[in-house]
Amino acid sequence: MKKPILLIDLDGVLVKDKALTPFEDALHFLQSLRSLDIPFRVVSNNSTRPPERIIRELREKSIHLKEEEFLSPLSLLGHYLKERGFKRLFFIGMQAVKEYLQGLGFEVVEEEGVDAVVVGQDRGLDFRKLKLATSAVFLRGAKLVPVNLSRIVRDDDGLYFPGAGSIALAIAHACNYGEKLPNLGKPSEEFIRQALKDLPEDEVYLVSDDLYTDLMGAREMGLKTLFMTSGKYGEEEIKRAGFSPDLTFHSLSQLLDYLYKTVLS
Repeated sequence: MKKPILLIDLDGVLVKDKALTPFEDALHFLQSLRSLDIPFRVVSNNSTRPPERIIRELREKSIHLKEEEFLSPLSLLGHYLKERGFKRLFFIGMQAVKEYLQGLGFEVVEEEGVDAVVVGQDRGLDFRKLKLATSAVFLRGAKLVPVNLSRIVRDDDGLYFPGAGSIALAIAHACNYGEKLPNLGKPSEEFIRQALKDLPEDEVYLVSDDLYTDLMGAREMGLKTLFMTSGKYGEEEIKRAGFSPDLTFHSLSQLLDYLYKTVLS
């Protein structure tokens, strides 16, 4: 069997919580991929931290990734905004990402007169932010740019809240927004192309805990789908979703056993 290329989700697959605490077998799993010479990238829709900060925080927890081994929507966001001439932004999201956008040269303001409304995960989301974002789109014709199209997110306490994609869709619905929302995260075509840059052409598996946002879209793109039940959805969600992944595993150790049997056989 040819060695597969693995695009590995971060939250719910390699790490178990918002503090980026690795699963107990995550370090051994990545070390084993390297020893088996299996190409991989860690791909995340995380919109709470800039990419370099995630890499640094993972390194502090003994998960060492090279810059080119990690990709998030924020890696694409700056180019997307600049390509369209958006300079003045209203931002729904975390302070670290606001500062990241400012560091890229964007003017991030607290008013409705903007070129675009950028929507990320925001734990301080309130009525005022929603009002300004809605007014920017409805009154000023600002473009809506979700950092990702994530539907739902599981918090560390086991409860759930709407993802950035759901918040952006709510604003779009309220404003009768006629344009298709961009998808800067996985599994969009541009994101996957960037993730596979400089990797060999071979069979690609998206490894994720998200049946809806990630794996359904990955199959539409012709990728193999590998569902991990260690995150936001359990195995029972397969029936509810009406979607059968190519492979399902309950832990990275179980996945690694499968790779040893198939790749080395």
